[in-house]
Amino acid sequence: MSGPSKLPVVTVQPTFLEVIGEVRAGIVPLDTFWLSCYNASAPSIHTKVRVTLDEVNREAIHLEPSEGVEIRDVGKDNYVVSSTKLAFPDTKILTLTHQYADPTRANPQHPHRITAFDVAPDGSQFATGFLDGSVHIYGTDMKTPPVETAFGKPHKSTTTSLRFFPSSRVLLSAGADFTLCILPADPAPASSALTPARTMMGHRRSITSTAIVSRGRNILSASLDGTVRLWDVSSGEKIHILSAGGGRFSPVMSMSLGDRASATFDLGAAANPDPREVETSGKLLFCALQTKSFEAFDLGARAPVYTSTPGASPLTAIAYAPEHSLLATGSSTGVVEVFDTRALGAPLMAFTRGDAGVADISFTNDPQMLLVSTDDGLPFVAQIAAGEHTRVAAELIGADCDPVRSISVVGRDVWSAADDGVVRKYGAAY
Repeated sequence: MSGPSKLPVVTVQPTFLEVIGEVRAGIVPLDTFWLSCYNASAPSIHTKVRVTLDEVNREAIHLEPSEGVEIRDVGKDNYVVSSTKLAFPDTKILTLTHQYADPTRANPQHPHRITAFDVAPDGSQFATGFLDGSVHIYGTDMKTPPVETAFGKPHKSTTTSLRFFPSSRVLLSAGADFTLCILPADPAPASSALTPARTMMGHRRSITSTAIVSRGRNILSASLDGTVRLWDVSSGEKIHILSAGGGRFSPVMSMSLGDRASATFDLGAAANPDPREVETSGKLLFCALQTKSFEAFDLGARAPVYTSTPGASPLTAIAYAPEHSLLATGSSTGVVEVFDTRALGAPLMAFTRGDAGVADISFTNDPQMLLVSTDDGLPFVAQIAAGEHTRVAAELIGADCDPVRSISVVGRDVWSAADDGVVRKYGAAY
């Protein structure tokens, strides 16, 4: 396989809808917004798009960019950008449906970087974690500023991972202080203290990633100490330790858990179950390693079943979609690879948009669409249809060059959290 394909980048002034709205409302006769397009194979395009009202139909507007790029209104405030000069087809501009900016933590002059983020499965609330070890929970009502329902500081240093339980009323947090905390997350009418119901300790370095097994009787934590640990929630006790890297010290940067899907490798026989294990049988755990490879564990057998050939750079993100037999990895140098878990030897495709590291990746409900967030603040949706050229299906507009650390889908909504301390919600990505 040749090197990763290089995808184009489209960036638009985050307030372009406001500019269009003011012209359409007759507040100003004309205005402009900026639009930039990049492609490694051709000179970049940087232009001002002129917005004017139609002389006859006063409900219509005209968008006039420079030669070589086109932006079109396709209805209901949906816009697409294309370029014959840079040879990319229609790319959707995914605009915000709402953004949540707590003025105490998203102050533009002194923003608090969001280091961990998750949305409750029922979509009723979201949680943010910060460098100071604090955790904040907010309702998802479209209020400005957002209403905080709970706050606490369960960790002595950076909160590194947040994960809601399937009930949406319990939250798992992890930190750079090597600890895991079980936090109550019942929405309250007024702000309340967030006190850990249970704290679990055992890792020797920062925890990087967590996962919840099935209904939540067991949880998993991955760490820079090169281990993944299985815990019993009710007692707070460690059940098992899985060592990554086959004896070689291999910090685990990210992990993704799912049901066992069709695979070419043989899964081990189930180990003698510990009475505290619940529904671990038939689960596959994929780990992205700092040693430039990924590893698969049969959770029921408590054994590694596959280790990939090391790539060119450390892996920083991983996502497993068992229902579609797909696995995606992201690296510190911006390369995304997508694999068929039934034939893991070589990727189905590999692509990049530059050297910025991949912070997070997530499959949408459509297996052909993959969300990618990056350290350069340019999150996007990649279309990864088998047998077709990978393309950018949509650009997420909103963050202004701030790294986007987390990206995920709940229902049909796309959620992201960035270094500017702002949580953003977008409409359907496809």
